[in-house]
Amino acid sequence: MRDLLELLYAYRFLGREFLIWLWFASETYPDGLIRLPDQDAVQVGVGNRLVLETGDGEYRETLVLLGHRSDLQEARLGLRQGKLPEEMQLKLARGREEWFFNLKATTLEVKGLRRQGGPAAQEGDDPETQFFDQMYQVEAVSELIDGLFLLFLDRRLSPAWEQEDLPRLRDWLLG
Repeated sequence: MRDLLELLYAYRFLGREFLIWLWFASETYPDGLIRLPDQDAVQVGVGNRLVLETGDGEYRETLVLLGHRSDLQEARLGLRQGKLPEEMQLKLARGREEWFFNLKATTLEVKGLRRQGGPAAQEGDDPETQFFDQMYQVEAVSELIDGLFLLFLDRRLSPAWEQEDLPRLRDWLLG
């Protein structure tokens, strides 16, 4: 177990870079649409909650931003000052379905998942129907996050990252 915790700690930068990339994509890709291989396109949006951190241990500084998109300018300033995302509220949309949740950078843990649109179990439905509907929601969002993360890693590990993506990310951050 300790080895797993050490690995999570050592590679936590990937989750933070992933959140930055999702944020970047939500603002720079047309309509925030990302095409996933062998899946429908997914629309990515940043929600109303963002947690940025800098430092380690007892010298950690945390900036929690709550509110509307205008507050993202302050969050970008935090990025420029070296703070990195630790948690971000996201909206993912595919077809008529939309999901809202918080995603933790270190573990890619989904918290507070809720859905809008699409067919859903109703309040009066039997518990089994509600359970399977909730399991479908978790599976659908996990599949989308996995696809987005694999796409990010593919891009991050390619030569295009240094040549194309980093300059675009810097321009976005400073713009």
